[in-house]
Amino acid sequence: MKQKIEVASSRPYSIYLGAALEDLGAYLEKELGGSEHLLIVTHPSVKEIYLERLLKGLNAFKCDVLVVPVGEEEKSLERLSILTAEAVACAADRHSVVLALGGGVIGDLAGFFASVYMRGIRFVQIPTTLLAQVDSSIGGKTAVNHPSGKNLLGAFYPPLVVWTDFSTLQTLPWEEVQNGLAETVKHAILGDPDLFSFLETHHREILDRVPEVYEELATRSLQVKVKVVVEDEKEKGQRMLLNLGHSFGHALETEAVYQGISHGQGVSIGIIAATYLAEARGLITSAEVSRILNLVNSLGLPIDIQGKDPEVLLHLMEADKKNQNRHKVLILPDKIGHAIVVRDAHDEEILQAWHKVIK
Repeated sequence: MKQKIEVASSRPYSIYLGAALEDLGAYLEKELGGSEHLLIVTHPSVKEIYLERLLKGLNAFKCDVLVVPVGEEEKSLERLSILTAEAVACAADRHSVVLALGGGVIGDLAGFFASVYMRGIRFVQIPTTLLAQVDSSIGGKTAVNHPSGKNLLGAFYPPLVVWTDFSTLQTLPWEEVQNGLAETVKHAILGDPDLFSFLETHHREILDRVPEVYEELATRSLQVKVKVVVEDEKEKGQRMLLNLGHSFGHALETEAVYQGISHGQGVSIGIIAATYLAEARGLITSAEVSRILNLVNSLGLPIDIQGKDPEVLLHLMEADKKNQNRHKVLILPDKIGHAIVVRDAHDEEILQAWHKVIK
């Protein structure tokens, strides 16, 4: 059963949940007319599993497939240049439409490519990972990385539609599931105490990968994000709350050159570091800190990391996009279900938080 959620933005779009990959073509024929050229950007493994299903509904379109190797490091200007050359070779023009078939890397990269190719062409998000379904496909953020920091080059560029087929979750490796679970925990902490309780109550079913539970947590998680982005599309204020755990997590990913630590692992550790900092400030009770630690542990997500230099990580946090006038801006939970923007965080207290999560 398809569920439709409307997202109000500078370019409004719809999110379809429980929508079969095979049915996207009929939707696009109705919306576009059926004559457009489609550029499907995807990973090799996703292509192997899901491209055939997607193409079943796209008979009315000319389709070309652009394959991007797996890895966060592929969100780069080098890969953007390669995509551009491939698109030109396929005779892609201003009427072409990009279909981002994959997870967060594909969505970010393909979306940013669409935003700059010939000054902007249309694109569709087809998220196949839990991370993409609950978070990265929603809100119109697109980006590539730079050696100086994650997602430093990007644009707010809403898709035509987000087309979510929950059946794609059944083939995900556990590490990919973790990426999405970390974002779901983040959404629960910053905006939905009932979702937090749901995760606590159903952690065993989550570990057992019960499909119905994943559909429920995905739907409730993305609704938190939709609510926030509708209120603050361009991240001028409240949308910054969605970066809970990310200031710390992005520093870990950048230090590792986007290899050896997944986005979800970085966010998970980042949430714990932010929670410790909030506790040190007296913003959150020790009982709620314990609940957060227990939930993260129960979902198999990391709460600490070994062999890192806090000073190096502190320096990498200086490239965070939220920072203002050289002051580090952090998102801290002040209770389960609510978070705040903190603009007066000092390096010493940030270092203390790092020390608590580095073993």
